[in-house]
Amino acid sequence: MMKSSSFSSVAGRLLSAIRLLCASAALAAVACAAQARGIAELGTEYPVALSVQIDPATITNEDLNEIRASGFEFVRFGARPPLKSVNPASVDYSGLIKRVKNARLQAIVTLFGGREIWGQSPAEAGEGQREKLFAKFALEFMSAHAADVAVWELWNEPDHKTFLNPALFSSFETATAEFCRSIAQMKTPPKILMGFGFAKLPFSPGQVPPQLENAFVSAAKADCLTDISIHPYRSIPETAIADYAKLRAKLDQQQLAKVGIVASEWGYASYLPVRDRNTQASLILREYLTNVAAGIKLLNLYAWQDRGTSAISREDNFGLKSKGGEKKEAFSSLTEFLKIARNSKKVSYQSNAGLNKLVLSRGNSLLHVVWTQSAEQNVLVPAEKGKKCTRVDFFPQVRHGSCGSPADGGFAVKATDYPVLLSISD
Repeated sequence: MMKSSSFSSVAGRLLSAIRLLCASAALAAVACAAQARGIAELGTEYPVALSVQIDPATITNEDLNEIRASGFEFVRFGARPPLKSVNPASVDYSGLIKRVKNARLQAIVTLFGGREIWGQSPAEAGEGQREKLFAKFALEFMSAHAADVAVWELWNEPDHKTFLNPALFSSFETATAEFCRSIAQMKTPPKILMGFGFAKLPFSPGQVPPQLENAFVSAAKADCLTDISIHPYRSIPETAIADYAKLRAKLDQQQLAKVGIVASEWGYASYLPVRDRNTQASLILREYLTNVAAGIKLLNLYAWQDRGTSAISREDNFGLKSKGGEKKEAFSSLTEFLKIARNSKKVSYQSNAGLNKLVLSRGNSLLHVVWTQSAEQNVLVPAEKGKKCTRVDFFPQVRHGSCGSPADGGFAVKATDYPVLLSISD
């Protein structure tokens, strides 16, 4: 039999070893948490974190405060090299980033140059210099504002000739690699760095040039880019759900399971005779609901304010507000929904024959949102006997009212292409 003193000695050593092991595990957990990167780590009060596109040259402090008060948590804007050819307004980016932070918003900053990468023509920059110059600009800007920018995005729509000369796709690959080599040397790389703001769905046949897809895959596998950003513009918002699933499958095939998907630009314009302001409002709310249904973590809405005043110009009328500052119907419906959806989580989503049913939970309430993509349909929202129900209509004006009398184990509602919300509670 072991003596008591020996037993105590062994027990003490064993206890010390266990404590050391636990401490090591705790340190490892802290280290892993500190190194966690990507959109999956983003914190938000909403089912989908919402951003809105701003014009860095004209946005006011009043605008920023109103954006935050309306339920947006982020704003997105582009930062370009200090050259008149691509940055004629000479924006004070440092001041803007501070103003965004003072408004309790978080910044999504897209780093890009001009059509020739740096914004200079080939004759003005020696061969191979454009790539190095852009990589240098991007790294220096990122390093200078690392503490104050939540989300970084490398480039904007390189698959659109407006933003990148198609003859320079190989140079774009080189510029990305140059930038990523520098990122690898950073002691603390950015937590969220996405690319490239694709105008079309990547990894889908005939959509995005393979050089650009290859540049993304290489950067993601090198732990440079953490997430992929796309611009899912389309006439019917709900069709994005299938495209998100296809993109997810393609990323997984590329061994990029950790790469998240971000919709970094997507909106609907109100321009005649194509779309009136009520239709714009419906589509924008459906756009948000679509991203909730698909499990997308971050959506940037294009845009905060109309760019111009022409009623027939598409590009002039993407705003939630008019050029003169008038709030459109899209502003009212979306911000009212955000008030209701704050601190809620997705429970389920079903789509059948054009009928969409999204269920969110918020505290002891279930929020049922129903809408169609075409013809009206009658829907029964289930509710146990004795439950209370409040109906919220967002169109043509926001209205809170009664769901009517319960029947057949629920509340009847007519679903249209203007979403309706029924809040069921005790």
